Amino acid sequence: MCQTAFLLIFTVLWAAGDMPTGEMVKIPTGAFKMGSDAGRPDEMPVHRVEVEVFYLDAHEVTNADYQAFVLANPQWRKSAVEGRDYLQHWDGNTFPEGTARYPVTYVTHEAATAYCHWRGGRLPTEAEWENAALGGQDSQLYPWGNDVDSEAANYDANGLRSGGVEGMLRYLKPVGSFAPNAYGLYDMGGNVAEWCADAYTPKYLMDTGTSEKRPHVVRGGSWFDPLFELRCAARSYARSGAYYHIGFRCAKDANE
Repeated sequence: MCQTAFLLIFTVLWAAGDMPTGEMVKIPTGAFKMGSDAGRPDEMPVHRVEVEVFYLDAHEVTNADYQAFVLANPQWRKSAVEGRDYLQHWDGNTFPEGTARYPVTYVTHEAATAYCHWRGGRLPTEAEWENAALGGQDSQLYPWGNDVDSEAANYDANGLRSGGVEGMLRYLKPVGSFAPNAYGLYDMGGNVAEWCADAYTPKYLMDTGTSEKRPHVVRGGSWFDPLFELRCAARSYARSGAYYHIGFRCAKDANE
């Protein structure tokens, strides 16, 4: 069957009060080859993974989405969270003017997890994320295909971008500014890198899962990263903190 036959984008209306509407994509059950033998050592070995059907946000969580969360959950407002740089670019509960549809950044792994739970979902696993980025292909370098294309995603093609709030506000783009992958997912490469649920391990087939003592997996590359980081198999990680280049999107089990 043609992979586009699997594409199902729908609007999920969350039942709880004033929660936002989330557009999600149904990712079908299937097996895929996870990892790469041509990348970094932590992408090896290539191994076969079976992923059950699940839903994934079509877009990265935006400033407007996250604002609805913090207004409904005072414990996650900027003034209530102890931690360096959390929502650093916001003025209290207000994001910078004109950035409602920009992906939220400076959000910790714990805050991203709490937001997804509020939505009735969770962060995607690393395997789910890579499978979704591949868009139904057995092997593919980037979410959009195998060709180098500076117009396909928001990344640092020339190695000239600076980090921090100033760089982020200059280079970040609204969600959906580039074409989606074959599953209808936007910005799976570039714009912001994305938190995953898993604790990071330096090699596949080791102990996985969550751990407070290990950093968390980050996937997708960002506006600040070179093309190499946008590969579907590329892995990164970070201790839970608030960063100018990391955001997230939510997943949801199909039976919920």
